[in-house]
Amino acid sequence: MSIADAETQRIPLPATAPGPPSTKTVPRPDIQGLRALAVLAVIADHLLRWPTGGFVGVDVFFVISGYLITALLLREHDRTGTISFRTFYTRRIKRIIPASLLVLAATITAAHFLLDAARFSQLTGDTRAALLFVANWRFASEGTDYFQEGLPPSAVQHFWSLAVEEQYYVVWPWLMLALLWAGIRYLAWGPRARRIAVGITITLITAASFTWALAETSDNPTVAYFSTFSRAWELGVGALLAVLGTTIAIRSLAARTLLAWTGIIGIVIALFTVPATPGFPAPWAALPVLATALVIAAGTGGDQPYLWPLTNPVSRYIGDISYSLYLWHFPVIVLLAALMPSDTVTYYLTAAALITVLSVIGYHGVEDPLRKAVWTPRGLITIGLRPALVAAALLLAVTAGAVVPVSNATPAEARPPAGADRCLGAAARDIALGCPHVQGDFIVPAVADLTKDVAGAFDCWIAEGEPMRACTYGKGRIRVALLGDSHAAMLLPGLKTQLAKYDWTLDSYVGWGCQWIRTGTGSSCDATMKSIQKRLQTGRRYDLIIVTAARHKTAKDKNWVSQMYAEAWKPVAARGTRIIVVADNPGVTDTAIQCVRRVNFSVLDHDCGTPVDRAYAETDALIKATTMVRGATLIDLRQHFCDTTTCPAVIGNVITYRDTVGHITGTFSRTLGPYLAAAVNTAATP
Repeated sequence: MSIADAETQRIPLPATAPGPPSTKTVPRPDIQGLRALAVLAVIADHLLRWPTGGFVGVDVFFVISGYLITALLLREHDRTGTISFRTFYTRRIKRIIPASLLVLAATITAAHFLLDAARFSQLTGDTRAALLFVANWRFASEGTDYFQEGLPPSAVQHFWSLAVEEQYYVVWPWLMLALLWAGIRYLAWGPRARRIAVGITITLITAASFTWALAETSDNPTVAYFSTFSRAWELGVGALLAVLGTTIAIRSLAARTLLAWTGIIGIVIALFTVPATPGFPAPWAALPVLATALVIAAGTGGDQPYLWPLTNPVSRYIGDISYSLYLWHFPVIVLLAALMPSDTVTYYLTAAALITVLSVIGYHGVEDPLRKAVWTPRGLITIGLRPALVAAALLLAVTAGAVVPVSNATPAEARPPAGADRCLGAAARDIALGCPHVQGDFIVPAVADLTKDVAGAFDCWIAEGEPMRACTYGKGRIRVALLGDSHAAMLLPGLKTQLAKYDWTLDSYVGWGCQWIRTGTGSSCDATMKSIQKRLQTGRRYDLIIVTAARHKTAKDKNWVSQMYAEAWKPVAARGTRIIVVADNPGVTDTAIQCVRRVNFSVLDHDCGTPVDRAYAETDALIKATTMVRGATLIDLRQHFCDTTTCPAVIGNVITYRDTVGHITGTFSRTLGPYLAAAVNTAATP
């Protein structure tokens, strides 16, 4: 991104007559200040989750990058009559590769000691994608995988934006040269006509990309967020500013100042108002993109002496090191959470200090010297020795910082001792059993297996867009159906252990977004749910239907959601089917999940959990819906998850949740099964 383009921060002076613009350049401290604003916004968003729209700093970078790189290419063509791709890509390599290789090496080294085997294996694949500049497509693919939802982010996820930018620059310089060359060779275009041709082309590309982004944001917002095709328009806006060049220069200092401040205010507004979803990146990204364009356009006419937030020495220095800041911040934020709670002042201060120190050393010791070095064998030996020593020292420091806390940790055993099954998981909260709070220094599942611990819950899963399917378990006399989304699916491992005891035959209808709600309400499972609803109303009658759903996956108007639930249930209840509504399990914070994954976590002494008020902050529309349907009964398993103040992340030596979107682990589901089935049986008894 443009944080990696500091060498292009000079722009042509206004031309005094038609023709090629002057090759004389002036500094653009306002652009360095924009870099500073953007990178600080991104860091604050990732570290503090404030401002809520801080992620739009990346959009600011895209516009800057499109402007600076295109201006650079145009200046070269005006000066030499061609574009040297060798020079262009050499410059990109020198600017991008050394710093990114250092950060990737440090990240993978620290992660080897701080992350469990599953997360480390995932990170190695992410790192390879980052090295090849295809990280955006890898993360787009993972983001659309339902079973990856709610899992911890990759420490190199931020490399997606570099991938977008570099993919753009694989194509854009060649297209520019082709247009300029054709204009000279075959059409005898002058400089102005050639620029007009390039301007029309970039306008068409930008418009097409924005149109695509609108459609893809609506249909698949995760892919749209990472896609080069959905982001190209942002770089295109910057490129168009460069093509327009001095034709948009404003002579009046007052007008330039007003325009620039309008842009700054627009960016600040975007930081606090642009939502992550819905409508991002299109159309919402248009606000920071156009605001950034205003600031850049305002500076094409001359100096900007009254933009002190951008042009002061501190902002300019932060702009200088913004690439290093961007590269280092996310690995520090992600990996530091493996050592300490991520919602404490100590964590925030430590992270900020590490990001600053690593970025400053990385910039002055590696990034800047190698960017300026002449990359010949002799030159690299002479100039590259110091950067190599700095890089080695940083890697050693990172390794030591990761090894020391790991060497002092005593991770719990993953296997329970003989005889411990009786008090595992939910059973530990059963007063009648008199179980100890903790039975020993073991934990199940093993942290490395946490994300895979689903115990067959999704063996009969209805994926997005797939037709209805059902699987049958048991051979009992009483016909039971389990209906709902992934939260319902995670009840299945526990229910299957109780089928024989209660003489049940269980049919499962669980799928992507398949909440049992009135059809035609815009559900992602609407077509499938029509088939399920028809079977429930006209097929062989079920004695019991167990239904649950993720509380956070519904519309904001919970009263309306409750009514839509009830309308779907009533015709089935009218047939004599007992509807057993299982209130959704309490939510979990990412801090609680991170706590269990910390290298110094001890099952014998920890406070990993979610406060009750946060766990139940989201209203569960199922509860009110139960009161609207005759023959519906509510089961609330809260006592098996929480005490009066906290919902622990580990109960009876069992990890409760596998991710941050409330999916319980398969192991905990099995321990919960006896209590859930007993409650269902009681509710179904006349």
